[in-house]
Amino acid sequence: MADTGRVTPEEVRRKVGDRVPPGSVIVALSGGADSAVLAWAVCDRPGVTAVTVDHRLPGSAALVTAAAAIAARLGIPHRVVAVYPRSASEGDLRTVRLVALEEAGEGSEWILTGHTADDQAETVLGNLLRGAGPGGVAGIPPRRGRFVRPLLDVSRDDTRRIAGLLGLPFADDPQNDDPAIRRNRLRAETIPALAAVYNPGLRDALLRTARFAAADDEVLDRRASRVPLRRDEEAVLIPAAALASLPVAVAGRVVRRALRSLRGPHAGDGASVEAVIAAAVGRGVSTLRGGLDARREGPWVVVAGPPPPPPAQVVLTTPGTAQFGPWTITAGSGGVPVPVAGPVVVRAARAGDRIDIGSGSKGVAEALREAGVPVRLRLRWPVVEERGRIAWVVGVRVAPTVAGPSVSMSATRELR
Repeated sequence: MADTGRVTPEEVRRKVGDRVPPGSVIVALSGGADSAVLAWAVCDRPGVTAVTVDHRLPGSAALVTAAAAIAARLGIPHRVVAVYPRSASEGDLRTVRLVALEEAGEGSEWILTGHTADDQAETVLGNLLRGAGPGGVAGIPPRRGRFVRPLLDVSRDDTRRIAGLLGLPFADDPQNDDPAIRRNRLRAETIPALAAVYNPGLRDALLRTARFAAADDEVLDRRASRVPLRRDEEAVLIPAAALASLPVAVAGRVVRRALRSLRGPHAGDGASVEAVIAAAVGRGVSTLRGGLDARREGPWVVVAGPPPPPPAQVVLTTPGTAQFGPWTITAGSGGVPVPVAGPVVVRAARAGDRIDIGSGSKGVAEALREAGVPVRLRLRWPVVEERGRIAWVVGVRVAPTVAGPSVSMSATRELR
């Protein structure tokens, strides 16, 4: 594979300095050469901490030892965070690693990773082979959220050479030699074979492709970001009209933004995106990966996970205020007159609940349905109960006023 050039340590330090924003940083120090060089490039900055994620795999102990030695050599604070991935798959390891790094500091630090030009080329080719769209072909972003990857145009050969010049005591991850891992086969077999037969500058061609795709992707993402999303407990609400009218390339990005707000930065496979867009035109309920489903609710497409348990019941005094999940319910300061006297219980609606309607009673579930309350919310919807009698289905129906006292009540529900 062609090298990007004999990059000097000083050039690497300058690149990193230009690309890392001001402020405290966490260096994801794996113990390998790439992250060792990255740690060296920022070790003179104030507010630098090295964090090593211990995946508890064969070879992890040697990498943790190397990382500690690198941090000691550079004079930067170092912490080890043990994680417990569900499996040794690339996806599960990446997920727990990213979460561990995000939780390692105060939440405001930039998180630096040592991904190189070779990592970028392997990612782009791997995504092409699995049929990814432009976002996948754009590869690893130089910056996303708090994560910054300042070495994406520096080769792995260069980082190893520079680490040796600097005397950094790095170690090689034995996982990188495991042919069962798809990325390793791309690195050791596929890319060298393609480079030898078709294009000796294959890596640089893949990097160019990533840059072009990323530029296009940025424009489409910017347009998609104008579509407002609403978070509602375990659900995200997407305007159905936007999904039905926008170009598919933009609508897909809106959906991915919704899915990632629920399931993390790698959610949003093609099948799930298509299923959510189909729900916008009312094609029933779609089951997605990750325990999600998508359905039409009035002007919204709602993507939701399993509902959380109902909040515990609370006592509401008069006058007073009670918090019931996202609801704030106030007694004695305006609102609707509710026929109660003294303290009441605010609880979730239950199957079989009924409310008096004067000429009989009505099932609370039916009242909620008639009011357009989504099915996913009905068994968490608050009711006001006094001595076993439901006086108010909050925001939906009040029991008839009878001779005796009543209390003015109001309620608001917070949507994120």
